[in-house]
Amino acid sequence: MKSIRITAMLFFFFGAQANAQFLKKVGDAAQRGVERTVERKVEEKTEKETNKAMDSVLNPNKTDKKKNKKESPKKTKEAATVKGTVKTVNSNSDFVPGGTVIFADDFTQDALGDFPAQWNTNGSGEVVTIDGLEGKWLSVMHNSVINPVLDKALPENSTIEFDLFLQADGQRSTPFIQFGLTPVRDILKEDMFYRNRFFINLHRYAEKDGQTLEYGLKNDVIGNKSDFPLTQYANKVLHVAIAINKTRIRLYLDDSKVIDLPRALTSDMLNNFFLNNNYLIPASEIPMFISNVRIASADVDARSLLIKELMDNGKTSTSDILFDVNSDVLKQESFAIIKQFGDALMQNQTLKIKIVGHTDSDGSDAANMELSKKRAAAVKTYITENYAVTGSRIQTEGKGESQPIAQNTSADGKAKNRRVEFIKL
Repeated sequence: MKSIRITAMLFFFFGAQANAQFLKKVGDAAQRGVERTVERKVEEKTEKETNKAMDSVLNPNKTDKKKNKKESPKKTKEAATVKGTVKTVNSNSDFVPGGTVIFADDFTQDALGDFPAQWNTNGSGEVVTIDGLEGKWLSVMHNSVINPVLDKALPENSTIEFDLFLQADGQRSTPFIQFGLTPVRDILKEDMFYRNRFFINLHRYAEKDGQTLEYGLKNDVIGNKSDFPLTQYANKVLHVAIAINKTRIRLYLDDSKVIDLPRALTSDMLNNFFLNNNYLIPASEIPMFISNVRIASADVDARSLLIKELMDNGKTSTSDILFDVNSDVLKQESFAIIKQFGDALMQNQTLKIKIVGHTDSDGSDAANMELSKKRAAAVKTYITENYAVTGSRIQTEGKGESQPIAQNTSADGKAKNRRVEFIKL
């Protein structure tokens, strides 16, 4: 270790030619140590310079009077209902999914072989199934960009989540995966590549010595991350989460925060989200596979409307509290919505509520009634175990499929019927 440290110090003081001659003389172990140290130092310096450069471009009139302190990641609590009880898990990730869903697609409503109805593309793709994986996936071919069909721009506080299946077989070339934010609404009619955009590249994910994770603006790469173990996800599902807070963007890969740029975004970039199986020579032989896309608003005011409706009208309901299929296990994206009720109950000690579960009409009446009771109880348990709220202030009830608010003949109607109602007592 001592010899490696000495070598690293000499490396920084000598010129490029002297470095080359010196490295030839040191042993293989020392050389690898030097290279790792250099890569780390260069990456740290590059990231600092990148943030400074971006700040000067996006805020040309701003003077830097004082350096901001770095934010330390806060531990958050994630809860999942397991057989009627709530298990609390500590996580180092500070990602919180937005509470109001703007767009969601798992391709269950699309026929195999079709391009999905809620998406647009300038190339080609099709809905497929993958052996060993649940659900349906969108297979996107080489040199094809896709984006969801959105009615309006993303809120300035929003989250984007999706799953990538990083297929690799050792024989065929893997895709150059790119995703990000763009002013372009319709990728079929507009060229986004020379517009103001933010992108992230995942490339050569099956090559230990070639893995690439980088980010950039317009068409220029401005930074990279070499410490994320991308190759460990070859032939596995990688969950991607993006948090947008005005000009700030954070990227999480499987709950690890990889990128946090405070001044990267401009308002026009929030027009749409895109994914790209990027152009390569030779062309990638394996498609890009995505599924379970969820885009949501993270604006506090939007979520607080539920509490306002509860207090003003005596009741409110939401279809954004989600559970695993045919289960009372809460999904993580439900926690932001439930938090509003937990906070309201703590702030108003006289408030008492009843939580009522509702289901769609799939399955038998008896099974749906039991499921709705368990789901209401799961929400109550989450509140009492994560907030200073006694169970005596919350009643629960299940209505099963008996009180639909929409037709059960469509996926959208069923989703509306799978709701949780809150009634002020």
